[in-house]
Amino acid sequence: MREFYLRHKQFIDRASFFLIITIFVYVFFAHLMGFIGPFFAGLIIALVLEPLVKLIEKRLRWRRWVAALVSLLIFVAAMSSLGGWVISALWNQAVGFVGSIPAHVEEFVDRLDDANAWLGRWEESLPETWYIPDIQEMILTAVTTLFGDGMLDQGMRIATSVPNFLINVVVALISAYFIMADRDRIFAFAKNMMPRWIMAQMTQTKKGLVRALGGYFRAQYILMIMAGIISIIGLLILGNPYALLIGILLAVLDFLPVLGIGAVLWPWAAISVVMGNIHQAVGLMIIYGIITIARQVMQPKILGAQMGAHPLASLMSIYVGFRIFGLLGLIIGPALMMIFIAIREANVDS
Repeated sequence: MREFYLRHKQFIDRASFFLIITIFVYVFFAHLMGFIGPFFAGLIIALVLEPLVKLIEKRLRWRRWVAALVSLLIFVAAMSSLGGWVISALWNQAVGFVGSIPAHVEEFVDRLDDANAWLGRWEESLPETWYIPDIQEMILTAVTTLFGDGMLDQGMRIATSVPNFLINVVVALISAYFIMADRDRIFAFAKNMMPRWIMAQMTQTKKGLVRALGGYFRAQYILMIMAGIISIIGLLILGNPYALLIGILLAVLDFLPVLGIGAVLWPWAAISVVMGNIHQAVGLMIIYGIITIARQVMQPKILGAQMGAHPLASLMSIYVGFRIFGLLGLIIGPALMMIFIAIREANVDS
């Protein structure tokens, strides 16, 4: 048995490493993300700011903890300024949108009255045993079910999630500072905690894995920006005054595999039909179709280009991940493909 292992040591070690990483990726996204998510975000921030920390440390000859603190303050200031501008623009559009709701509701009710009157006239020509339900009652029941206790519960969840979000942000920033300030000792401790053969595999695959990981996130950002641009342009063509607000919302929903843009566009189009705005309903469906087709066509190609894989391999990783892990597999599938590519490149280089 030992002779067989020594003969095929490289293959067995890398296959075992891939299996361990596969299990870890699934457990991380499925079970651990809710517990260590802020620390993972802090690690990402620390890795992104590392070049700035080194630049300040080298040029100004400051101590590392000072360079880390200054870099983090610059990051927070930049994100706050950008976030403030976006929130201000969205707030102005949100205020206008909320102010226009009564007019939209009144118009919607008028359309329902017209539809009920038309159905009433049509019902008179039908046999007596036939019954056409009242549209207003049906919609009122649906709205009560959808926005009654469920909306209240959802509102309570959102209200209670705000403090949790703020706590997560603070923990992420603090952990990012500690990681930047004491990077060498923390990384050395992590290396000493792992078996040597795993560290050897990680060292060999590090370069390819970092490149593939960066490519994956770049691909997702490209797809999200593409969805946002298509949404904003389409809504501007339709003459919607809240194109920026709704376009950003649709981009975020497109990034989340659980929801998707259909959660907004399909009900919106249905309401537009009821209100007699067929032009808007058709336009919304065209926006949905363009974004859906563009994502399905471009996602494998963009992922492949950014991660160094063939578009067919990217498509297979997305589909197989979805079939095995469900919606979570849309993330896990490409992640495992990244690891496989890194291990393959390490095998070629060695």
